Amino acid sequence: MDSLLAEARRIMVIMAHPDDIEIQCGGTVARLIGAGKKVTYVLCTSGNRGTMEAGLTIAELAAIREAEQQAAASKLGVKEVIFLGYGDGALAFELPKLRQHLVALLRQHRPQIIFTHDPFAGLGSYEVCYMHPDHRAVGEAVVQAAFFCAPGPLFYPEQLADGVTPHRSTALCLAMSDRPDLFVDIGQTFGAKVAAIACHASQWSRQPDLDGFFRQMAAGNGQKRGIALAEAFKVLKA
Repeated sequence: MDSLLAEARRIMVIMAHPDDIEIQCGGTVARLIGAGKKVTYVLCTSGNRGTMEAGLTIAELAAIREAEQQAAASKLGVKEVIFLGYGDGALAFELPKLRQHLVALLRQHRPQIIFTHDPFAGLGSYEVCYMHPDHRAVGEAVVQAAFFCAPGPLFYPEQLADGVTPHRSTALCLAMSDRPDLFVDIGQTFGAKVAAIACHASQWSRQPDLDGFFRQMAAGNGQKRGIALAEAFKVLKA
């Protein structure tokens, strides 16, 4: 395991929707858990608009997707999953509130490494994942919260009570980046990653070959570093 990850004890994964974590870093999370690290999930939305099925309400879909996320986290050994409850597709309009919310979480949980979306990736790209406004909004909010706000005592000073103090994380690992420089070998944890993704039945039950679909993605990442199967991230150090 890369020394950056090997030295960390507390890791937080902050992403937009249920299934984002398993897709982008499920194999890495499984390795971290296996190495005895504490991993906390933060889902900014409950994916409450992420369906093409008629007849479901926003509340019903949110309940389904939260249950799927809890099951997926359990598959990988993650015990703490935090849902922030923002509206799916609307995070770009919630940035000030989201940033403040994330600063409070970082100061309370004090992660050394944070995994999140790359807000700078795919500029000029027309791929759907890059265009998703929630992915960019979460990445931007996390970068601001982790690097500029959580360490600064004059940002949200009302949070600094009852033993809560400013906190600076060591690094961000940005998923979905078009300029990755950290490649994590997930050859031994790829099966766990796919099993966790399968828990998100509302999103993936119609994919006839989950293993093949995500194996191709992991092989493409690994090819850049001579690894059979990998997940790739851009590292920003504080």
